[in-house]
Amino acid sequence: MSGRRQEAALAAALMVLVVATFAPALAGGFVHDDHRQIAGNPLLQDLRRLPSLWTTGVWAGAGSASSWYRPLMMSSFALDHAFFGLSPLAMHAVSLALHAALVVLWFAALRGANAPLGVALGGAALGGVHAVHAESVGWISARCELLMAGAGITALALFDRALRATDAHGRRRRAIAAALAFFLALTAKESAVAFAPLFVCLQRVRRSGFDARETAALHAPWLFAAGAYAGLRTLALGGVGGGAVAPIGPLEFVGAFGQGAARLFAPISLTIAPPPPTSVDLGVGAFVVAAGAVLLSYAWRRRAASLVPLALGLGFLAIAAFGAARIGEMADRYLLLPAFAAATLCVGLVERNAGRSRAVGRALLAVAGIALAVTANAHVRVFANDAKLWGDAWAKNPRSLRAAVNLGAVALDRGEPREALVWLERAAALAPGDPQIEMNRAVAEQQLGDAAGARARLESIVAAHPAYWPAALRAGHLALEAGDFRAAANHYEAALRVHPLAAEAWAGLGVALEREGQRDAARRALARSLELDPGAENADALRALLAGISQ
Repeated sequence: MSGRRQEAALAAALMVLVVATFAPALAGGFVHDDHRQIAGNPLLQDLRRLPSLWTTGVWAGAGSASSWYRPLMMSSFALDHAFFGLSPLAMHAVSLALHAALVVLWFAALRGANAPLGVALGGAALGGVHAVHAESVGWISARCELLMAGAGITALALFDRALRATDAHGRRRRAIAAALAFFLALTAKESAVAFAPLFVCLQRVRRSGFDARETAALHAPWLFAAGAYAGLRTLALGGVGGGAVAPIGPLEFVGAFGQGAARLFAPISLTIAPPPPTSVDLGVGAFVVAAGAVLLSYAWRRRAASLVPLALGLGFLAIAAFGAARIGEMADRYLLLPAFAAATLCVGLVERNAGRSRAVGRALLAVAGIALAVTANAHVRVFANDAKLWGDAWAKNPRSLRAAVNLGAVALDRGEPREALVWLERAAALAPGDPQIEMNRAVAEQQLGDAAGARARLESIVAAHPAYWPAALRAGHLALEAGDFRAAANHYEAALRVHPLAAEAWAGLGVALEREGQRDAARRALARSLELDPGAENADALRALLAGISQ
């Protein structure tokens, strides 16, 4: 078998391995952020709104401000919706296919960089089945990680080809292609900025020196791409930072760094809501930071091929630690690229040996790969639904505020208000006065028959937190049910001032206005609701009401 055919067969085998490992993701539904970011997002329901995804933040369609700008991910959701409708199965299949393609890209990039076949195959296989990927594959809203990693690896591979090109035209063309891929990586997720120093590392490995003119020609395209991205981000968010200015302490950063590194080599108790770093994590982090600095310095001086995976793993682990310190928890999805880098470096260490040592090392890596695949296959199943996801999170971290809040919401969705109140009491003890907790308490009271008490609680939330539009929306519903149409209209209008794309608020406003006899205003509100969400559960009733007042 020729070399190309052999590599094509190995790539196909890698795809089969990955799909078999993460296949349970296909049985999952929408969980956590998927409900607001995808299922309830009016910006994804019509491809004519695609340009708006490039001029707004991630949460614009859900009525929330955000410092995240990920238009490529949001565009992929819009395309999913256009081709497959609001189908969790189709969206999970796309994410699974993206992960399989990412593994093949990693294999191809390593081979293109002249890595030995054993290192490329082992690094792709071991990295591809790592258990930390369960979150990126099993949770649709985490697709940004897959898109960012795929585009970024493509950018590195193209830049490597530019460095090895023998003619100026070919070098320039490949450098521009690498810049375009880097731009796409940035628009998938902000953390793609960690690819920037890797272009310099690649040049260090491929070139014995830095010629000023050649260096400028090579790096100008991706620097221009970064500037274009910064401009788009500024227009969408009002600033390059977009509000991401919360300071983090060095101990929090080092602790998160250690927690992430430990999870790469011992992925146990994986959860969507992990506990904060411990003192052990802080010690591990300090060691890894120091050791990583020494190894990077050594690889830079020696112009070693290991410089690029080392810089990639440590760079993205640093980005992960920064994000974890900012939001208060180290998410598994942040470790996507560090997992590939760590796996490849481990395989490379084994393959450098000979004879019995290599055989023993390969056997240990095979055992580790099987253990990772089994763990990944089991963990991806918890993303099947919210009850499993948050039940698993609470079992592994019984101090998780998010788990308590979401388990309360799950109980409310099942029509079990008393169980919901138990979870909400636990959540309230962790975050007193939180508006989401208080709103869910009001929903529980309503389900228990205390509509007056629920309405009073919602009114107090609206007064204390005017920007929390879900409480205004819920207060509008209760006022509408009570026949207080003016109060209902006021609440709906308050919700729409914060979230003008809330189709449910437009619908409620239209009904309230129609009850007050304001037919023209009601007609406009109902039409806007149906424009934003033509497939709403009550769409037929709204159309009938609109037709009635239009006669």
